[in-house]
Amino acid sequence: MPRAKEFDEAEVLDKALELFRERGFKHTSFADLTGSLGVNRQSLYDTYGDKHTLYQSALKRYSARSLDMVRRKLEEATPIRQVLASLIDGMIASNCDGGSPGCLMVNSMVELSTHDADTRALVQAHADELDRLLSARLTLAQRKGEISKSKDPAAIARFLRHTMLGMSVASRALGERAGLVESSRVALQVLD
Repeated sequence: MPRAKEFDEAEVLDKALELFRERGFKHTSFADLTGSLGVNRQSLYDTYGDKHTLYQSALKRYSARSLDMVRRKLEEATPIRQVLASLIDGMIASNCDGGSPGCLMVNSMVELSTHDADTRALVQAHADELDRLLSARLTLAQRKGEISKSKDPAAIARFLRHTMLGMSVASRALGERAGLVESSRVALQVLD
């Protein structure tokens, strides 16, 4: 008869997510995980199989939360320029404040996606959904007359995603909050 789990999977996954976010995949050992998570090695193996599977589970959870936050922000009834400025300002603040380890999705892109097909697939799915969400909101803004009918919402969505990716890396590496906010306002001129 199988033993009942002795830990809360959601809680453990959240802790693993933060540890991976702070240290990266390669610099997080299984011993680090068991020590930080308070779960014995066998229980982690029984639940996730290996460190890579645990990492993928944490990355999926992070992606779902991140996309949900973006979705909620984009559903706000304020004009598109304000919505996007608020979204980007929130990203800058979360990455620049309090020694943040940055965005796990961006960290994963940089560390693993070029040589790990599983991570690349998750990163690509995240990017595709982000593009879809941004494009849908830009299309709505276009119908409301907030941006010109001559603009391509899909192209602007990709541009904004690329801009946010670069800003996320810069915010973690340099932490120049004022410069990043200034750059975001320049980027939003694409809506003019």
